[in-house]
Amino acid sequence: MDKVDQPDHEQKVKRNNIFKRLGFFGTGFCVLFFLIVAVGAGFSVDHLSRSDPNFCASCHNMTGHVDSYLHSNHMDNVHLKVGVGCKDCHSDYKVQDEVSSLVNYISGNYQQPFEKIKVKDDMCLKCHISMEYQADSTDYLFRNPHRSHWDSLRCTSCHFSHAEQVDYCSSCHDNGGQRMTGSEITPRFDVLLKDETDIMEDSIKQ
Repeated sequence: MDKVDQPDHEQKVKRNNIFKRLGFFGTGFCVLFFLIVAVGAGFSVDHLSRSDPNFCASCHNMTGHVDSYLHSNHMDNVHLKVGVGCKDCHSDYKVQDEVSSLVNYISGNYQQPFEKIKVKDDMCLKCHISMEYQADSTDYLFRNPHRSHWDSLRCTSCHFSHAEQVDYCSSCHDNGGQRMTGSEITPRFDVLLKDETDIMEDSIKQ
């Protein structure tokens, strides 16, 4: 045997001896232990990301989104007030994605600002039922933003989770004037004849 190969051979012999001493059960126990730790850590991360938005802000490039969710007048804060969590919308963000994001964050291999997620209407309609339902529920407004003559409008034509809403109608119509999140409610004239209780019930549906 060449002298150059001698150190490698000795290391292999030492490793083999270690595994022999541990035996089958010892090795299996170590593998099982690390597997339990990994699974437990995964469940812990998933739980924290669902229950504590500040956990997401552990990475500084997420603080703007979390601050908006907790304190802004945007749609994300509106959803917070009715108990919608981050993972209720970001449901496709799995534990493995969080681990990958952590690795990218530590290594600095991430894009800033983030590329905007393209949300499909199906995501919104999991809770908001249908566009027809939304049109009916806001029919008391002077200008009903959900009863549009343009069938190709999407939820995200006007609504953004972590940003200001857009009065899309005003991009064409001088009298767009749709009610935006947090602004004063202006009911139709015939709705003004309804009693205050009915108006409040309609407001809750929007």
